[in-house]
Amino acid sequence: MHDDLIARRDEERALVLAVAAGDAAAFTRLHARFRPLVEHFVRHQLVDPWQSEEVVQDVFLEIWQIAERYDPAHSAFAWIRTIAQRRAIDRVRKSCADRDRDLRIGGRDFELVDHSAAERAESVLDRAVLHRAVAALPDRQREAVVLRHLVGMTGPELAATLEVPVGTAKTRARDGVLALRRAMAPEGASTAR
Repeated sequence: MHDDLIARRDEERALVLAVAAGDAAAFTRLHARFRPLVEHFVRHQLVDPWQSEEVVQDVFLEIWQIAERYDPAHSAFAWIRTIAQRRAIDRVRKSCADRDRDLRIGGRDFELVDHSAAERAESVLDRAVLHRAVAALPDRQREAVVLRHLVGMTGPELAATLEVPVGTAKTRARDGVLALRRAMAPEGASTAR
C-alpha cells in the first residue's frame, strides 16, 4: 500500500512537470485525475454551483499557466489543492465585497422608518474597528483567522492550506481571535472569557 502511494505521488509529480513543459496530453490526464478533488474543495467553500464551476475552470487555467513554478520536492496534490483553496477564498472575498457594495448602494436609496439610527451607526463603527483590527494582525494570524472563521475551514484544512501542523494552524487562528477581542474591547473592559 505504501509503495502504491509513493508511485501515485511520483506519477502526479511527473504529470505536473510534463504540463510545465507544455504537454497538452499530460494536462488532459492531470485534469481528469484532479478535477473531482478540485470540485470537492471548491464546493466546500462555495455554495453557488455556477460560481463553483467557474472557480474550478479558473484553477485548471492557473495550473496550465503556472505549472513551471511547481516544486517537485512537494506533493502535486497539495500544490493543486492550495491553488483551488486560494481561488475559492478569492471568490468568497469577491462575493462578500460585491454583496457589501450592493448593500451600501441599496442602503443609500432605502430609507427605514425605524428609530435605531444610533444602533446602525454603532454597527458601522464596530465594523470599521474590526476591519482595522484584522488589518493590524500579523500576516500569519490574519490569514489563519480569515480562513478559519470567515471561510469556515476545519483545523486540518487550515493546516493543509497554510502548510503547517494542525496545532500551529489552530494556535494562529486562536491567537488572532484573542488579539481581535483585545482590540475590540471597550477601554477598561476585561476580555477574559
